[in-house]
Order: sequence, then C-alpha cells, then structure tokens
Amino acid sequence: MYPLVRESWKGLMRELQVAVVGGSIAGCSAAVLLDRAGHDVQVYERSSAGLVGRGGGIGTPVPVLDGLMENGVIDADMPHLVADGMPFIVRTEDESATGSVPWSMPIQLAAFHWSALWGQLRKRVPDDRYHRAATVTDVIEQPSGRLRVNVDSGDPVDVDLVVFADGYQSLGRRLLFPDVDLRYRGYQLWRGLAPESTLSDPDVLGSTCPRVSYPTMPGNFVCYFVPGEDGSMQPGRRLVNWAAYIPVDREDLPAFMIDRSGQHRQGAIPPGQIRPDVEEQLKSAMESELPDYYGAMVRATNHTYVQLIYTARMPSYHRGAACLIGDAGAVAPPFTGSGVFKGYNSVQSLLDVFERHDDLVSALAEWDTEQVQLADRLLALGDQMEQAFIWDSLDLTTADAASTEAWWHAAVQFPDDFSYEATE
Repeated sequence: MYPLVRESWKGLMRELQVAVVGGSIAGCSAAVLLDRAGHDVQVYERSSAGLVGRGGGIGTPVPVLDGLMENGVIDADMPHLVADGMPFIVRTEDESATGSVPWSMPIQLAAFHWSALWGQLRKRVPDDRYHRAATVTDVIEQPSGRLRVNVDSGDPVDVDLVVFADGYQSLGRRLLFPDVDLRYRGYQLWRGLAPESTLSDPDVLGSTCPRVSYPTMPGNFVCYFVPGEDGSMQPGRRLVNWAAYIPVDREDLPAFMIDRSGQHRQGAIPPGQIRPDVEEQLKSAMESELPDYYGAMVRATNHTYVQLIYTARMPSYHRGAACLIGDAGAVAPPFTGSGVFKGYNSVQSLLDVFERHDDLVSALAEWDTEQVQLADRLLALGDQMEQAFIWDSLDLTTADAASTEAWWHAAVQFPDDFSYEATE
C-alpha cells in the first residue's frame, strides 16, 4: 500500500542539482531521499532558529510511520504511541461525565510530536546543506532551462530542479499558480497539550482517539496521548494532544485573529498568544459542549493556539523544473491525518519516475499526473470528513452502534492507498 524507498534509487536520471525551499518535515524528507538517490541537494529555510518546539502532536497511519522506520529515514525507536480505537462520543443528560459511546471504529494511528519527527529528519541533512535564515524571494527560469533561485541572504543559485516544500502559504504555489487561492472553510482548529497528570482517570482515554461531537453547534473534538516532552511513553509521563474544530464566521476573523499584544495574525495564533478573554470563551464553550472529562482536559491546558482551516486544489504540481510537495501543493483539512504521507509520498513518487526517465521534463510530467490524482483523492476524503465531523454530523444522542457504523461508512470512504482505519 505504501511504496518504500530503496537505497541507491537513482534510476535513469542524471545527477541533479536541487534546491529545496523550506526546511520543515516535507523539506527535510525531500532532502534526505533525493540525497540518497545521488542528487546534490541544498535546503533553504527562512527561519533563523531550529524548528524544534513548533507544532504539537500529530498522527499518521501506522504503515506510513513503519515505512519511514524500515527505510532508515527515521530511527526505529522514535518515541510514538499507537491509538487502536476511535470512539464516537457525545455528551448526554444521562452520560455527562465521559459521554455516550454508540460505536468505536478500529484504527491504526501512530501519534507523536511534530518536533520529534522533524528532529529525526533534520539530523539526516548535513549542516552544510541546510541553510537557515535563507529566504527564497523568487525563482526565474533561465534560457538554458535551469532555474535561478534568488535568496535574500546571498548570491543567486542556479539549479536543475526546485522543490517547494514551504507549507500551506507557499511562495512556490503563488509563483507557479497565482490564480490558486486558499479557501477558508468557516472554522478554526484550537489546539493544546495537557500533562497526563491533569486527567482525572487516564484509563478513560487509554489507547483511543475519541471523536467527540458537540450537542448544540457544528464542530468536533479529538484527543489522544503522545509521548512526554522527554520522549517518555510511560503512563503518567505522557501528554494529551487535543484539538477542537470550532466555527468562526469569515466576518468575525479580523477581530478573532488579534493576539494578546494587539497584533493581527495571518492564519494562526501561536502558543501563548491567544487573548485571555478569547481563550476563556473557547474554554467555557468546550466545558458546556463536551463531557466533563474532556472539558476538564481543555480547562487544564495552558499555552493553547489556533490555526484557521483552509483548503486548496491544484491544477498541476509543476511548471518547468519547479515543483510542489506537501502542503505547498493541495491543502487538505488536518483531520485526514495526511500531512506526513503527502510530503513523503511526493518525493517517493518523484524518485520512482526518475527510475524510468532520463529526461527531467518527461519525468515531471508523469509525476505531475500522479500527484494531482492523489491530491484529489485526499481532498475528497477531507470534504467527506468535513461534512461528517463539522456540518452534517449524525445525532449521536439517539444513535446505536449499527446506525453509527452504517452512517460512517456511507459518509467517509478512505482512498485505497491511504487510511488509518484498521483492516481485518
């Protein structure tokens, strides 16, 4: 299901000089895999500091993480936990403490820290090839067909291939496809990490990843254990990663996105910067909507943060010798859990076509078709989940196991090549 990277997977393609724009998870994945395949790779990251500490917990299907480990892209002992069930939960009058659970879906979801995965990838990129405080400002095609990369911190660099891995607000997407806009979905994702010690009973959460519906408004809540700050996977030393999808009307965004210093933020408000009155409103809303167990989890969390949810659909993934990977291309909602898969799979597929082609233009054309098809499948999954979790949820207060399972399988169909639903 998940193609694996082979050592020395250079194939027919000559050695390329490659500039990777963005040094986060997708960018480091690209650098590691392209370097293994014999290409000369340089990474340009605009941040002047390391990226450890950014992001919270993330999840990906277990086979995706297994593939990374089996191929040595990350260490086999990278701290992570596995969630094996997704109970569908709602607060009811009779079940206000932990909620009513009409059905639980078997899953295989690996949960870990964003910074742990980034650190594993970053240490495999040599320091002399990872350029910090290097903001790419433009990429210009030369008469030779090569690309000139303009960097604000030094001289221009001419390369054969540019890989944009610079996230959902990608410069590459704006340069290559200026008509493609991010589409705001009408809701935000409010997130936090709480120490396990704040839970009244850790066994209630156990090895599950609950999906909790709100009784009186659109939206959804999810949580799961991740390793502790020191990487510990021992009970008592773990953290709970939680995320609450909460509607925010577009006209309310200008006021909502002002942080505690009075600065207007674009797209996200980082940890500790949400205004106290806004954070209190969000916590109060979750205490009234969630079962007491989950409301208390949210109340006990400090340094919460917010990101607005966008999507973007791509007509193509390359122009000339410049291409997009990860969230620089299509942007799907986070509840698909596809972020790690998208960035890694994009480069795997690129190496695959390099094995069959000795011409970069024809290789990128074949790769482009595959990427658009994959992105469309993941975006369709995101649309289905958005409807199921946000706008058209089943009323779990009256549902039983059979009706909940039937609703889920009618509402959401995972692509054949990507799923965190457990199979028999």
